[in-house]
Amino acid sequence: MKVRDFEKIDLVIPWVDGNDPAWKAERNEWKNKLESASGSKLGGGVLDQDANNHMRYQSWDNLQYWFRAVEQNLPWFNKIFFVTWGHVPDFLNTNHPKLRIVNHKDYIPAEYLPTFNSNTIEMNYHRIEDLSENFIMFNDDCFPLQPIDKSYYFQNDCICEEAIETPIVPTVYNDHDTTRRWACLVRVNDIMFINRHFKKREVQAKNYDKWFSPSYEELLKRNESMSYWNNFCGFRNPHLQNSVKKSTLKHLWDIEPDTLDRTSKSKFRGDYDVNQWLIRYWQICEGNFIPRKTLGKFSALEMSNVNDIAAGIRQKKWQSICINETCTSEEFIQIKRIINSALEEIFPDKSSFEL
Repeated sequence: MKVRDFEKIDLVIPWVDGNDPAWKAERNEWKNKLESASGSKLGGGVLDQDANNHMRYQSWDNLQYWFRAVEQNLPWFNKIFFVTWGHVPDFLNTNHPKLRIVNHKDYIPAEYLPTFNSNTIEMNYHRIEDLSENFIMFNDDCFPLQPIDKSYYFQNDCICEEAIETPIVPTVYNDHDTTRRWACLVRVNDIMFINRHFKKREVQAKNYDKWFSPSYEELLKRNESMSYWNNFCGFRNPHLQNSVKKSTLKHLWDIEPDTLDRTSKSKFRGDYDVNQWLIRYWQICEGNFIPRKTLGKFSALEMSNVNDIAAGIRQKKWQSICINETCTSEEFIQIKRIINSALEEIFPDKSSFEL
């Protein structure tokens, strides 16, 4: 039976080799150039400490487990679009029929290149040639641990999502906590975009059953408590893979090209960016989704919890897991060893994507 176009679901994953000397040289060249031009760190509202520092690019050396996890647990995917500055991992079989290597130059307009801004990379995905209308946006820190049916992501050409409100709470613990500050500012930018185009009362009245679906279980309390606000104050952001329609991203560019252009021109992540959460918010507010509770685990790894998280991985306790580190460089070496050992235990066999 021929697969209909809307039944094709691609996976998109961006990857950077933070140890590549050519990439590091280009990044440092642009960093120094922008700092010199502005007379301060990167200028233009861009945050240069945690949001753009080397810790964001340190290698977990576990990308092979992502391919094993996907092939084992999402066997129905159409193709993997592997987005890269130009480098590819040594183990990767680049001739695999279900793999497409996508260089930034292949789809990001020249005026935005080179870029070291994940928002530029992700908010231009609609330009990738041959990418299916329905795709799943992954990151290389998110591993499916259990089999997941495609109906969890899409049903009848419609995304599956949860519409859960959560207020944005700007919390900065110290002057160096720039990652949290940046994340709050970008979420505010996303919500301002949404409130320019949608009226919360109308959105929720039109799709009341979707906003107050019993499938959300205990999370319903959040929507109930947020019902007093006339405008959207924020959404719950599960740090896991997201269902995306290519046409939604294109539409965002059509209605606010200046906003998306400003983000894409920012060489590094900055205060005035919008990011991939905006796509998700828009799809939810449009009402073209099937409600379901998001499953999976976001883990902020440190020495105090890494052994428990590793045990959960071995038990395949969660549908998916996103592994983020909140530790020093010295601690990261130990944490990486513990987590990768757990991934090796549950995904010991090479995938067809490995040489």
